[in-house]
Amino acid sequence: MRAQARSGAVSGWREVLVPLPPGGLTATGVAGGIQISGSVPGGTAFLQVFEADADDLAAAVKLPAEPTALPWTRTGLAAGQARWLWLRAVSPEGNVSALVGPVTATAL
Repeated sequence: MRAQARSGAVSGWREVLVPLPPGGLTATGVAGGIQISGSVPGGTAFLQVFEADADDLAAAVKLPAEPTALPWTRTGLAAGQARWLWLRAVSPEGNVSALVGPVTATAL
């Protein structure tokens, strides 16, 4: 990656790497939600969270929340609702890691 000014001048090249994915993910049911724990790799700007009603990544939807740390709690679930969750890290430049998961739990 490098910057280019309107005048045409360019900066030196900067290597922008793909971030490592979150690690050691676990999910635990809590009152009204699911708490996800694990580690966030250094250099991560935020995480993207994808959720499905079953173990089916193709059916998962991206949640609007973009946590910057773990543990993080997915709230707004009724007792007994199970969810499958996948996460990926996003670098400050917008590069994304591989998806990891699923982790699953049932809200209390």
